[in-house]
Amino acid sequence: MSDSKSDGASIAEESSRSSFSSGLPQGRQRFLAHVIEHSLNIGRRTPQDFIRHFPPHAIMNGLESQPALRANILEYCTGLKRKIAAKKTWQSAGEDLQIALDERETNAEAVVAAFDPDDRVRYLDDKKLWAFVIEGEFWGTPPKQKDKYDRAKAHSAYMLDRALIDELVTHRDIVDGITVAQLALCLPKAELGKIIEGALNNAHRNAPFTEADLLVSRPPSVIVEYVPLSHIYETVIEPKIARVHSYVVVAGAPVALPLVVDAGVPSQRSPENEDWVEVANSEANEEDEISEDDFASP
Repeated sequence: MSDSKSDGASIAEESSRSSFSSGLPQGRQRFLAHVIEHSLNIGRRTPQDFIRHFPPHAIMNGLESQPALRANILEYCTGLKRKIAAKKTWQSAGEDLQIALDERETNAEAVVAAFDPDDRVRYLDDKKLWAFVIEGEFWGTPPKQKDKYDRAKAHSAYMLDRALIDELVTHRDIVDGITVAQLALCLPKAELGKIIEGALNNAHRNAPFTEADLLVSRPPSVIVEYVPLSHIYETVIEPKIARVHSYVVVAGAPVALPLVVDAGVPSQRSPENEDWVEVANSEANEEDEISEDDFASP
């Protein structure tokens, strides 16, 4: 049986192996790019999983307006000359890449390596990318599945850390989600003692002990060792990251409907608020006008 410390160290090494740093403009984009790359680096997700979610036709469809990027992938994975690859339609490019995979002239690892992490987020559907990341419900991995559980812990901690870096959540969001009561229930006395010690040190300096101080003292990498991963996912990752930042479709959310204007009645929308539609008055509706008399006592 493998030693738990060495297993954890190896996963930490895998986690830090990538030097990737996203250059995407939005925090929600950077977070997704980093989380996908992390899941691949630690082996929680594989290139084969990625190609199953995004086969060649889906990748090339996403790159429909990017012939240079399609050419990069075809050149790297199939050896096709760049000038020729750049002339191909996205459909043809998808067919060529699929044939190369079927004939084992390339593999999933090569395709994923040729597809820049930022470009995956730029040109593929973010909700489908999130579905790829969370497939298998890693937060429900039982501790007895040692290797998978270690990877699930590492990935959960990384998500929390990265969400803070990209400003998707605050320290308070994380602590309020997990709750102090749950931390007190799950953390051993030694860990609680370190939190109390930090609070007292702040008190000696007449400084408040904030949620940020708590997470500096006991960071996500420590919290995932004791708090159930399912609790972390269900109280922080899913509601405060996935829902708030629209990586998932929220049931019951309002759906924008197309505006239908009668061909015989011109639209009265004003440039200040294009979401409002004024309806022309008719004589039949003149009596619907509200006045002070409508509120008078009978």
